[in-house]
Amino acid sequence: MKIQYRIHDRLFLSHFLPLKPGYFSSECKKFELQLTSTSPNKTETIIQPKLIWRESTRPEVGFSVDFIELDLTEVPHGEGHQIFQHGYQSWSLSKRMMPHEEDRSPRLAFLQYTQENIYSKHKGEAGEVISEYFTILHQNQHAKGTLYASLDRGEFGVKFRTHITPEGAISKVSAIFDFYCLPDLRPNSKIAISKILIESFSGSPEIILANYFNKLGDKLGIPNLPKKVPTGWCSWYYYYTKIDQKTIFENLNKVRELNLPIEFFQIDDGYQREIGDWLVPNDKFPGGMRILADEIKRIGLKPGIWLAPFLVRKKSEFFQKFPEAILKDENGKPVPAIYQPLWGRGYTYALDITHPTSLAYIEKVFTTIVKDWGYPYLKLDFLYAGLLPGDTYNKNLSPQSRYMEALTLIRKIVGKNTFLLGCGAPMLPSVGFFDGMRISCDVAPYWGPERLRVFLKDRNALCTRTALLNDLTRASMHRNLWLNDPDCLLVRKKNNKMTESQTKIMASVMGVSGGMLLVSDDLTKLEQERLTLLKKVFQLNAECEMYTPIPIGIFENDFPQGLYNPAGYIGLWNVTESTAKISATLPKPIKSKGPFMDYWTGKAIDVELSPKKDRVEIELPAFGSVVFAI
Repeated sequence: MKIQYRIHDRLFLSHFLPLKPGYFSSECKKFELQLTSTSPNKTETIIQPKLIWRESTRPEVGFSVDFIELDLTEVPHGEGHQIFQHGYQSWSLSKRMMPHEEDRSPRLAFLQYTQENIYSKHKGEAGEVISEYFTILHQNQHAKGTLYASLDRGEFGVKFRTHITPEGAISKVSAIFDFYCLPDLRPNSKIAISKILIESFSGSPEIILANYFNKLGDKLGIPNLPKKVPTGWCSWYYYYTKIDQKTIFENLNKVRELNLPIEFFQIDDGYQREIGDWLVPNDKFPGGMRILADEIKRIGLKPGIWLAPFLVRKKSEFFQKFPEAILKDENGKPVPAIYQPLWGRGYTYALDITHPTSLAYIEKVFTTIVKDWGYPYLKLDFLYAGLLPGDTYNKNLSPQSRYMEALTLIRKIVGKNTFLLGCGAPMLPSVGFFDGMRISCDVAPYWGPERLRVFLKDRNALCTRTALLNDLTRASMHRNLWLNDPDCLLVRKKNNKMTESQTKIMASVMGVSGGMLLVSDDLTKLEQERLTLLKKVFQLNAECEMYTPIPIGIFENDFPQGLYNPAGYIGLWNVTESTAKISATLPKPIKSKGPFMDYWTGKAIDVELSPKKDRVEIELPAFGSVVFAI
């Protein structure tokens, strides 16, 4: 066990040595660590760490703590383990890891810090895996495993580092707490750190994961979620930033003409004059944003709008007027938050969200958009920028704490009746603040990652396949932590490189998941057969929306082959390029003996049931999928 701290630019690493049972002293004599362990039942252990400052005065100027790493003594025995690696934020890949796989971040730095935890240094070699907030170690052969998880949001980020041999034996598990600030260190005072749950189990890891999300949501408290999930239209995936007032009105009129069962109409990126100048529409929106909100309401829909509240570009009025409120590094240079060519040349930067000027601007922006313009649905994007390292105005707040304080302010301004959708958001510290949460990378009008992103070893590269993978592995967050947003559905033929079969898999996953469902096509050009598919997805989604789905086989395949919804639906798919027999163990036995009918075609399908009716098999062609009621 160890702690890393710094004094100005000098780094110090100090190990903890045992003092007495439950107490450890750092070699530098500055810190003590208290670990209290309780076991509420035979399968669970809860560890409560507390950090104690042992010097007689407060730390000197320039002092800060980077992280603490705790070695966990409860380590599962035997070989054949796999690791479920959970990603840091909305877009971070979450999937099983085999012992031979390398936990490798993208080659380019800006791809790492825009998609993963900038404070996590992935070794990029087989044998060591870092998982954010929780992890599961599982033995398929023996159907048993161990969950390691945080039980709090906490002031400090938490992750788990697992060492695994080529044979799948676990040699070490540690919990790492990200401080990266000067915490309130007073002589002999104790700083409580997030509690760690260690739970051993037999049976379904998917059920264990769903139960953990349920416990977490109950403990942290979540907003009162609506019975109906948001359905709607979004401008992004057809027009991207090339939207204008005319395009918005055309699609709005088409929604009314087609009588689609949608509630929200969301205007995405492209309306603002500059990133950071959210209250100044560009020349493509001469009437301003309030007139659009009024028109959307006039036809009976609720207006939604996109913004990235923690981002700013150099050309923005805010950057020019208030450079002191921009997040800067130790050399006084603005901290890059993202490189996005659609916004122009050069980097986009981050606000220092602890600075009074930034907080006052955030309050003005949200007050104007909600109360003056009249938007009751807000999509807040690129939220990871609020946690980037920098020389902040308030140095006592950890990255996670400053993020949560900013969210507290935003929720207070907009009120409980405004629907907040998070995106590009660190997952655990967002629980309780958002009504909906993006749980995947962006979808795309193509199935697999682009060649350049493959070359860059970008495991989080946006594409429909990777988005759907996360939609499955995080499916049980739905209604436990928030309403899941699997990202937008694309059903069009035009400007879409996905095959009809791949589009149908997308529709199946999103429909059975019961999460938010927004379509992002040009409705004025949508083909009739794809319009029929769209309406059927809305119908399926409406039947599934009230329930928390369970993924099938998160440790059996990289891409789980099925999804179960307690509304009474199962979706199965084959995402390979050849015919395959799909075999899925269900969360619980089904009652029906069949025959089973495919939801999409209405035709009978040949599903084999195990004697206990807890496992199904079906042969599916390449990129084939079925959805059936049970």
